[in-house]
Amino acid sequence: MNNINWYDVSQYININEVIEHPHLPWDKRGLSWNKGITVAVTEMDLPNAVEEWNWRNISMSINIEEVIKHPHLPWNREGLSWNKGITVAVTEMDLPNATGYWNWLYMSMSINIEEVIKHPHIPWNREGLSWSPILTVDVIEMDLPNATDTWDWTNISQKIDIREVIKHPHIQWDKRWLSYNKGLTVAVTRMDLPNATDTWDWTNISQNIDIGEVIAHPDVHWNREGLSMNTGITIAITRMDLPNATGYWNWFYMSMYINIEQVIAHPHHPWNRRCLSRNKGITLDVIKMEMHYAASMWDWEEISHHISIEVLRRHKEPRLSLINRDIIVDDLLYI
Repeated sequence: MNNINWYDVSQYININEVIEHPHLPWDKRGLSWNKGITVAVTEMDLPNAVEEWNWRNISMSINIEEVIKHPHLPWNREGLSWNKGITVAVTEMDLPNATGYWNWLYMSMSINIEEVIKHPHIPWNREGLSWSPILTVDVIEMDLPNATDTWDWTNISQKIDIREVIKHPHIQWDKRWLSYNKGLTVAVTRMDLPNATDTWDWTNISQNIDIGEVIAHPDVHWNREGLSMNTGITIAITRMDLPNATGYWNWFYMSMYINIEQVIAHPHHPWNRRCLSRNKGITLDVIKMEMHYAASMWDWEEISHHISIEVLRRHKEPRLSLINRDIIVDDLLYI
């Protein structure tokens, strides 16, 4: 086990493995990032642990109920501002040993939008709220008397529910950033948006749009490189007649995003092994396939991130590192 990167393992491992094996050389900095971290773990005797607890990172990662139950710990307010569970009630608590300051930009990005509606007088940051995927036009039009900064229409356009665009066509939407919006449809690109700025970006639309829109509207100005990065791309679409499409198919990107079953069904296409290593569906069976036109070499560190832990256990592949969220301590014996 001498080759184990304990910082990485400590970040990703199920926290119950730490509780069951306290004598291993855990890295407290890594554990501070662990999504399962609890106050009880920080108070355990971990005799061989290295480094020190990072309370800023713990404050970002921990379940907010732990803060409510243990207000006297050295929480970091800036870290808590990033915490997805943060509420206005927590910011008003007496946290006598907390360090740092509340960051309203970060908090506005992280907080449930219902908190904004219930507490309009808080010093919200409009730029941060613009990042919220559940922002609505009604909230934008609210009187937020102590809010700072201005609305960022690039981020709002990118993240907002596309139904808000349909309901409010006269808002100053940014077409270039709406092009990144995962809910965009061809019908929206054809709407009259009289106050919209910029122009549609068909490379980004092609990357983000539901692939069914491509099938339904082959005559649109799709961009093949953008479609190559679309997670719904299939070989059948690359063979479609797209009469107004621009650009070229990019097998580098396609190897990263395509459903791995498409690779299995079409091994003679010019796949890129380094990018297939990053494909979330990658398997050892694919790695062992004959792919005569494939470029580059396999990237085993990337494969380790994405491959099933069951496969790793079954094959004990020495080139696979164990940076995987499903590892248990027994897996570390394979290194």
